[in-house]
Amino acid sequence: MKRKESFLSAFLITVFLCILLLTLSVSGRLKFLSFLEKPAAAIQSISYNLFQKVQFLEDLEIKNLRDDNLSLLNKIVDSEKLKRENQALSDQFHTSYPPSYKLLKADVIGAPGFVPGASMPLSLILNKGLKDNLKVGLAVVIKNNLVGTIVSVSENLAKVSTLNNSSLSFTAKAENGAEGIVRGGPSLTLENVLLSENIKASEIVFTKGDIDFNGIGIPADLIVGKIESLEKNASDLFQKAKLESFVDFTKLSTVFIYLEIK
Repeated sequence: MKRKESFLSAFLITVFLCILLLTLSVSGRLKFLSFLEKPAAAIQSISYNLFQKVQFLEDLEIKNLRDDNLSLLNKIVDSEKLKRENQALSDQFHTSYPPSYKLLKADVIGAPGFVPGASMPLSLILNKGLKDNLKVGLAVVIKNNLVGTIVSVSENLAKVSTLNNSSLSFTAKAENGAEGIVRGGPSLTLENVLLSENIKASEIVFTKGDIDFNGIGIPADLIVGKIESLEKNASDLFQKAKLESFVDFTKLSTVFIYLEIK
């Protein structure tokens, strides 16, 4: 490093002297040293071209470094995405229910209206569609947890209403067998549970099963969430429970679609 710095210093001094000699010569103050004008001009020309090349090489080196860094970042991103997908696949296919052969993997590519830190995803856009035999009403899961149901399908895309969406409702049952209706929304609830039923906080709520004659719908025994609190009045016919899903909807990148049963 020191040798490089010494060479650079000497080179810069030589260039400075050449420029000085040329300037004085042009001004007519060094006529007696005119024989040095040509060598000085040659050195100046070489130095100028050399600095141009050095600058070009530096720019090229910086560009190459930036390209290498960008390529490395892309590889890291791809690696992380592949790792997440592999983990999702591993987790899903180690889940005993629903059976893995009835599932279609899909990537989440959008969440219309979702504002991180301010709201929850009410709907998700998946990269699967009619070409993948998807239909409205199919259930979407992660492991054995219900995410939502497909509400519209195009040739290549599908829209899912999540449990956060108030338009979503389906039959469900608590661990002790008490039945009711789950209504989606910012406050996920289990409603229409008979007052005589003894449901408790921390109980797990499962789907009861809403498969139609065409094999489309929400299968039974998917996890909806855990009972957080109860709303129970002696004068009412029904009681209501507030639920909490185990799914982190803000971080979903891969989900699985429960295909129709034939």
